[in-house]
Amino acid sequence: MQRASIPPAVSLRSYALRLARLVLPYVEALAVTALVTAGGLLIVRHLELPNISLIFVIPVLAAAVRHGVFAALWAAALSVLAYDYFFLAPLYHFTIANPADVVALFFFLLVALVTSALAARAHARTRSAQREARTTAQLYDFSRKIAGVLDLDDLLWIVVAYLARALNAEIVVLMPQQGRLTARSAFPPDAALDKADIAAAQRAWDFDYRVGGFNDPVTPSPRLFMPIHTGRSEVGVIGVLPLDPSGRLSPEDRDLLEAACSQVAVAIERVMLADEAEKARLGAERERLRSAMLTSISHDLRTPLASIIGSLSSLRSYGDRYDEATRAELLGTALSEAERLDRFVGNLLAMTRLDAGVIVPKREAVDVGDLVSTTLRRAMPLLKDSTVASSVTADLPALSLDFVLAEQALFNILDNAAKYSPAGGRLSIEARRAGSEIGGRIEIVVRDEGPGIAPAALDRLFDKFYRADDGDRRRAGTGLGLAIAKGFVEVQGGTIAARNRSDRSGAEFVVSYPL
Repeated sequence: MQRASIPPAVSLRSYALRLARLVLPYVEALAVTALVTAGGLLIVRHLELPNISLIFVIPVLAAAVRHGVFAALWAAALSVLAYDYFFLAPLYHFTIANPADVVALFFFLLVALVTSALAARAHARTRSAQREARTTAQLYDFSRKIAGVLDLDDLLWIVVAYLARALNAEIVVLMPQQGRLTARSAFPPDAALDKADIAAAQRAWDFDYRVGGFNDPVTPSPRLFMPIHTGRSEVGVIGVLPLDPSGRLSPEDRDLLEAACSQVAVAIERVMLADEAEKARLGAERERLRSAMLTSISHDLRTPLASIIGSLSSLRSYGDRYDEATRAELLGTALSEAERLDRFVGNLLAMTRLDAGVIVPKREAVDVGDLVSTTLRRAMPLLKDSTVASSVTADLPALSLDFVLAEQALFNILDNAAKYSPAGGRLSIEARRAGSEIGGRIEIVVRDEGPGIAPAALDRLFDKFYRADDGDRRRAGTGLGLAIAKGFVEVQGGTIAARNRSDRSGAEFVVSYPL
């Protein structure tokens, strides 16, 4: 990429405007002096005044207030010449016949100079206050733009785009990466750095000092590079290439740049600290999940395996001593624990697929009554100690769902309800329509008569590997069932919620699918 160049037409126009700005104050002072002189001639023609010199203070004050001391001095010189030429004898000559007029002219010039100096000082203070107010307003606007940004690339783009417009310059931000400074963001995006620019930026980074620009004889780079740092550490370097033909920043722009660099450094450090904190949080969360997973696997794999091994080894060693009922019971135990182990492995695989984001629902028309009955048949071995009641509202419309995912989600909810329900307790499942005819939804509600959900567990109920504490009545589980149910429901566009029952003790799970 090549460095952006200024078109010749734009360059000539910029020089013309710059020249006009330089000449305009003196042309204006000449015009005002001419008008005052014409006014003085009209006054003298109609009135007898002993001295008309004070009228020439007007162009001096006007030039001082509007353009500063040099324009005021120019206006004072023009006023002296005009007063001498048009009002002092001999008229229309630059000579003075009366010595008193020389003294008067001298004091007039002195008064004009003092007045112009005072007015120019007041003008300079006013301009300085206005410049500071503009800079403060720009910095406030800039700080608002970068205050809520949490992504580093977004922050850097806002910085370079804003400063490029505010300073009328090319802006580039360099940050250390793998031991060397690298351009992270630039405006315009195709702005490129040559070897001289890189060397100047590296020097600014190494010595923590502003380098480059036309005023730096050591570093041959037209860009001005300023280090950005906080009290804690260095952050990076900002490079500025003014597009003005002079190649220099005005004092106002330089003040804005220095103040903006401080804000940029704080904002970048804030984003980097937030990123580090997020990485630390994710690392701690990964470690927590890893520990929970290892704990769950070590317990939930060994428990069914121990039952399976114990049952089968007993049959192998003492099978001929057992009667038919005992052998059938041992085989049933082994089969039940093997099915439990299969569900555990299936939950691990399902959670892995959810975390990887590779589950794509295969939608089809699903009858809600068929979904409920199929799930109940599959879950019947788990619900053998509970009284199960189901209710499906007639004429419910079909849902567009993945039957396998929806059935697994409902199965996991029933499995959870069975674990926390007392022996002989009632477990109910209800399918109903909710909402308006247009934009309504189908709700599947599962209620149990267990101890309910502790307030502290409500917010974590669907977290991976989380298991609510319910003493010895709780059957072993992985803490993945409800998390998988939530994932399967949400991937199909539905929602799942849990709450305590209002009519008695127990929990209520509501799965909602849009029509």
